[in-house]
Amino acid sequence: MSKSYRTAILLAASFGLLLLGASRTSAQSFDRMELGGNYDYARSNAPPGGCGCFSMNGGGGWFGYNFDHRLALVGEVGSVRASNIFGASAGLTLTSFLVGPRYSWHRSHRFSPFAQVLLGGAHSSGALTPGSSGLAGSENAFATTIGGGLDARLARRLALRLFQADYYLTRFPNGANGDQNNLRIGAGVVFRFGGER
Repeated sequence: MSKSYRTAILLAASFGLLLLGASRTSAQSFDRMELGGNYDYARSNAPPGGCGCFSMNGGGGWFGYNFDHRLALVGEVGSVRASNIFGASAGLTLTSFLVGPRYSWHRSHRFSPFAQVLLGGAHSSGALTPGSSGLAGSENAFATTIGGGLDARLARRLALRLFQADYYLTRFPNGANGDQNNLRIGAGVVFRFGGER
């Protein structure tokens, strides 16, 4: 297991323990929690050199703890997949485990723009993932997303994530610079346990 993958698991476990501890302190802490789910589209450039771009589709879920109206800690798990890449039978599945801060503006209003930076790890599998033998395998690497979006409140506890756009960096070995500069766009729903405060 690679160091970055162990780091991602440690971050996710720490986040879970933080939320568990916070939820047991009081009912008010429970009111600060929210969860959501997104459909995600990712534009990937995994092969080195030029663009080599292809599209991936999938989704993810996240859990957040709001310290106040603006600042939250978010943990996210997401997965996107592509098959028949470049007209061949090559496929790729990319799963990420990320955690980090989110800052929201005007959260008590109908529309709430937000920005977030999430760090952690990603797991890649499929024909485009070289294994130790040079054949298709699986690999773990550092991953981060930097971006934001806009939520629209539908009810006291329910919001619609109108859009989310992220720069999605992964660092899998690729025979070149080891960076994959991807774009991820999504939309989904948000459930707030305590509604708007």
